[in-house]
Amino acid sequence: MAEKKRIHTLDEIRGFCVFCMVFDHGLFTLGYMFGHPFSAKLFDFFTHISPAFAVAFILMCGISCTLSRNNTLRGAKMLGAAMVVTIVSIIIMPDAPIIFGILHLLGVCVMLYEPLKGILDKTPIIAGILVCTALFLLTYSVEMGNLGFGPFQKPLPKDLYTGDLMILGFRNPWHGYSDYFPLLPWMFPFFAGALIGKRIRDGKVPKCFYKPRIPFLSMLGQNAFFVYLAHQPLAYGVFYIIYLLSGSPEVLI
Repeated sequence: MAEKKRIHTLDEIRGFCVFCMVFDHGLFTLGYMFGHPFSAKLFDFFTHISPAFAVAFILMCGISCTLSRNNTLRGAKMLGAAMVVTIVSIIIMPDAPIIFGILHLLGVCVMLYEPLKGILDKTPIIAGILVCTALFLLTYSVEMGNLGFGPFQKPLPKDLYTGDLMILGFRNPWHGYSDYFPLLPWMFPFFAGALIGKRIRDGKVPKCFYKPRIPFLSMLGQNAFFVYLAHQPLAYGVFYIIYLLSGSPEVLI
């Protein structure tokens, strides 16, 4: 059986999303953990567009599931690593730990993919993507206590927001979390990606997608999991050393 060619465009898109994630987390670390005011302002500015890159990254992970040989193992590795991230975050930033971040989300979604694979394979791609998009918009404001979007929002019962259902998106407003990506609404871009991936799995990809164009982004995309695990402690360590040497966050530019 012939070896499948690597689809470099997918790697490059994923790599760009990873780069944006590292940049975003770097601004947060500088601005809110080391008190660098300009970085905090930049982080607040990019907060308005960062959800778009999160959607793209999660979508790409859904696509990757259709090309993976063992999603159960992948999901287990992600969840194991996510637990380590949670423990470290509780030690480093106890006021806003990472209890259910993007790695937790992806681990759960990857684990859910296998039992739902039969249903997804039978779902028409366009119809499925439209349903996922509608559900994403419908549940996007769940974290803020509402269902729906725009002028069609309806408040949800406050009893849901005790913290017991924070994995779903019903977060206790009195608790602070970093990198919070609950299942509602973020699982829907993942499953939209899984639907798109059906065409890619069947080889229905433009030939130009197989050609590498930006090696750096392709490298980031191929190593997204390890980059995610390494970038935050590495950035924190570097910034901390600079901070100790300088004694002021103002030099951290």
